Amino acid sequence: MGKALASLGIEARLVLITALVLFGFLALTGWLLDRAFRASTLAGVEEQLRLVIYSLLGAAEADAVGVRVDDLPEPRLSQPASGLYAVILDREGNPLWRSPSALATNVAAGSVDAVLGEFRFSRTVVGPTPRFALSYLVIWDDAAESELVFEVAADQAPTLTVINDFRSILFWGLGASTLLVTLAQILAIRWGLAPLRSMAKEVEELEEGRREHLSLGYPKELLGLQKNLERFIVHERRRRTRYRNALEDLAHSLKTPLAVIRNALAATGLGTQSRRLVSDQLDQMDGTVTHQLAKATGVGPVVVGKPIAVAGLIERLLRALQTAYADRALAVEMELPEGLAVRGDEGDLMEVFGNLLENAFKYTHSRVRISGQLGARNLLRFEDDGPGVPAGIRQEVLGRGARGDQVAPGQGIGLSVVSELLALYGGSLAIGDSALGGASVEISLPR
Repeated sequence: MGKALASLGIEARLVLITALVLFGFLALTGWLLDRAFRASTLAGVEEQLRLVIYSLLGAAEADAVGVRVDDLPEPRLSQPASGLYAVILDREGNPLWRSPSALATNVAAGSVDAVLGEFRFSRTVVGPTPRFALSYLVIWDDAAESELVFEVAADQAPTLTVINDFRSILFWGLGASTLLVTLAQILAIRWGLAPLRSMAKEVEELEEGRREHLSLGYPKELLGLQKNLERFIVHERRRRTRYRNALEDLAHSLKTPLAVIRNALAATGLGTQSRRLVSDQLDQMDGTVTHQLAKATGVGPVVVGKPIAVAGLIERLLRALQTAYADRALAVEMELPEGLAVRGDEGDLMEVFGNLLENAFKYTHSRVRISGQLGARNLLRFEDDGPGVPAGIRQEVLGRGARGDQVAPGQGIGLSVVSELLALYGGSLAIGDSALGGASVEISLPR
């Protein structure tokens, strides 16, 4: 749950917290309104029953025969089972008078708890019918010190119906209000975050090479970010250019003296053994320079750039290699899926594919096959029908754990460079056996 919440975007988080706060606020408001309406309704019922008792007090007469009420103050008291009932009792709870509406039911409930001069409101259940009851104890005859309890009851059903209707209206009203306010909040949040979405889209276009700069007109809160991104993009481009130019100059400055020394060596009068020793050392130096410069000049995934089609690069390399190895009449098969592309520096990718293809052309007998596969990670496989790479030295030729000066030209330096360049891209390289009979080199690159 925590990971799911942490993965939510800014817009989803704002909508979620707004909805939760709004739901909590309206739920509390609905609960308070419900309690207030219920209390007000019950207070109204009590007040109506009190008015009936006052009317009975004025209309009741007591004599030696008993208590009677000749003029009923409320018409419903005359109707049987009308929902409004009245009874007059003595202090022990014995009924002295019943309204016609109460002749068929037992109304008395609060007479025992009656307190002199106080109205006692209660909720009773007499049989299957719940009722509200109000009782009032008075001294009717001071001389005889006789006490009478006037009690009036009303069915709860009409009142509860009113309360339930109000609750239903309140529930649907607050529910509709919650929905409308939530939708309004979503629209407001989307409008407020529109500049962020616009900036994210422009940054994506920068990465894909479809835009050179961020647009202007962002809100003041994003101006600093926009300026910093622009400065970073310009600085990154300049840094990469300066760095690669400097290293290329260094490569030329080192390669040329080595070539001069190698040519001069052939003209010297050194013996064969000495000449071979110096030549081996020059080859070692040349291989070390090539290896370390390839490592240093590797750019890795570019921050700003469009994906490079793999098929186009490989076709360019194949044309050059087929010209160089034209005398061998090699058969080349290429099975690359449409849309296979890698976002990166073209020079790095040329170095990777060029080394792998050159090895395949160099060691194959007659056939070279290049295939690929799209997926969560792009896969490319370079195969030949040559002697292959023995399993015992596959890790060694990749240069893992070995210094660059330990790898001699023609003995795996190309694969070592490829392996290290792929590591910059989060890729990998694996050497295996090909179905053609030779080596199979499979590389994996993130999409």
